[in-house]
Amino acid sequence: MANPKKENKINELQNEFERIQQEQEIDVSKYLAKRDDLPDLGEIEIYDYDKDITESIDQASSLLESLVDLYLGDSKKIIEHKYIKNKMREDAAIYAETIFLSKMTRKNFLTQLRQVDNGDNSARMHEVVNQTISQIRENSKFSSTQRTDLEKFYKELRKDLGLNEITSDEPKSDLKEGEEDLKITDTRNLNDMIDTYLKNK
Repeated sequence: MANPKKENKINELQNEFERIQQEQEIDVSKYLAKRDDLPDLGEIEIYDYDKDITESIDQASSLLESLVDLYLGDSKKIIEHKYIKNKMREDAAIYAETIFLSKMTRKNFLTQLRQVDNGDNSARMHEVVNQTISQIRENSKFSSTQRTDLEKFYKELRKDLGLNEITSDEPKSDLKEGEEDLKITDTRNLNDMIDTYLKNK
């Protein structure tokens, strides 16, 4: 047995469809939402992800270059070694991912705050904001740990390669008695000088 309500609904839809087809000119504007009916979405910005990726890679590469120069810079042969070059590129790529993810988390956090400013004050929204804050803290902690691990690796590599001796390419000057040897210390040797001092203390 047919359902009368269902049949009536089907007939109404069919009649509406036929009416629309018979109309020659349809005023579409009356079916569109007005500007006042829409929420304030703020200024729409097209985000340049490729730019952020490039900047992250540049930042990571700069950090690794300075780090390698700090610990291995007094031996150009080692810096030019194929393994060291590949290792530096690989470390830079991994660290660049960390920088990029931190930027994306921060971008996501700012988007969430704008949503709250625009009136989304639901409990779920505040829960998401708090979760993102925790993620930002974790990202900062992970980034710091990763940097420390990189520093430790290159510092230990320096020791393994026997580069801990403080050397100077400058010729020794013949000082007369009572004269001080004033020399500007290279920052690459500063860390080892401190270690030597502490060991002999």
